[in-house]
Amino acid sequence: MPSALRANVFFQTLEAEHRRWLSEFDPQYLGNWEKLLNSDDEAAFAEAGVRRLLQGYAISVEPNEDLTGAGPRPDFHCNADDDKFYVEVTNISIASATAKTGIPAEASREAVPSRPLNPAVFSKCVAKAAQCANVDAPALVAITTFHGFGAMYSFKKMFVSELLTGETKIACTIDKRTGNRVGNPCQTTELRSAAFLRPGDNQEVGYARSPISGLLLCALGLEPPRVLAVLHPNPARPFNPGLLPQVEFGQIAVDHASGGLDVQWPGGDHE
Repeated sequence: MPSALRANVFFQTLEAEHRRWLSEFDPQYLGNWEKLLNSDDEAAFAEAGVRRLLQGYAISVEPNEDLTGAGPRPDFHCNADDDKFYVEVTNISIASATAKTGIPAEASREAVPSRPLNPAVFSKCVAKAAQCANVDAPALVAITTFHGFGAMYSFKKMFVSELLTGETKIACTIDKRTGNRVGNPCQTTELRSAAFLRPGDNQEVGYARSPISGLLLCALGLEPPRVLAVLHPNPARPFNPGLLPQVEFGQIAVDHASGGLDVQWPGGDHE
């Protein structure tokens, strides 16, 4: 019996399209994808949706799964002119996104306290670092969701920037003698849930998960899909964001002398 997604015309079209694409390669790729479709259709449709997205960006895409069972590899091998890179897809289910954000999947007029998907995105990033390690070109992790409202709320620059800095707080310096504030308040972070940074020695900023060159945050439940991305500041294999000019990539600069962090977006900090 088809799931609610597979009964939807949009997903039926995506399924047929992805089947046609996979049929151009070794038959085992299609067989493996069909197994995934029957066990976790959202994850299967996430792979199909990212493949469609990349091809829409004029990227040549081929399946990259290891058919010998030797070990996990990124889902797709991609080419843009003379450059190649890999993309691994991982999905935040509609049910999980609802629980994480507090936002219903269906439209509602009721006001609800909402939370961004950052902790879920961070967990996905941590889980995929090893899978991106043994490759010969940059590797992006595409983190997807079909929860349209959750993605519209979460995939905004103000929240996505905190994937680079970690959770931030407002802090100020207090003069212990007088109890008065000194200077202006400022943002501070302990790098909690930072995708690519960690506390280093002597309170310096260190790097983490260097096999991942960057993250693509893909709201596949929206039409057209909403995509924001962030780059690792010191990856094992740097990705050239010029290969995906349709996507805004946020970047973070680390001042190791002062410990200062500066997030920059090509189109500015606002949506």
